[in-house]
Amino acid sequence: MIWKRKNKSSRLRHRLTLQEEVMTPDTQGGYTRGWQNIADVWAEIVPLENGSGNKTHGGEQLFAGQIQSRLTHKIILRYRSGVTTAMRLLFEDRAFNIRHVANDYERNEQLDILAEEGVAS
Repeated sequence: MIWKRKNKSSRLRHRLTLQEEVMTPDTQGGYTRGWQNIADVWAEIVPLENGSGNKTHGGEQLFAGQIQSRLTHKIILRYRSGVTTAMRLLFEDRAFNIRHVANDYERNEQLDILAEEGVAS
């Protein structure tokens, strides 16, 4: 029996909010960092696996004397122009900071986003 992958629309079952960072002037001459909602999108959230086949749980590692965070999830959504690594995605009470955006095969059909969950940008 050949296993068939579900069609794309049935895989995009998570409702996420795409946000971009905004800097609002405060009363003391500085700025306050905040997030502005851009759009609600349907997506698939896929936990990434490490080399041994286990799901990753995030964390940090020391590399070349600097703390490096690990990618924890791949998020797949329908193509949308303008998505950058300066944005983040929210799902319920979880925040995913976007670290890489790829236009799947340059077809403008879907975006493959590599993200890390719950760490400061």
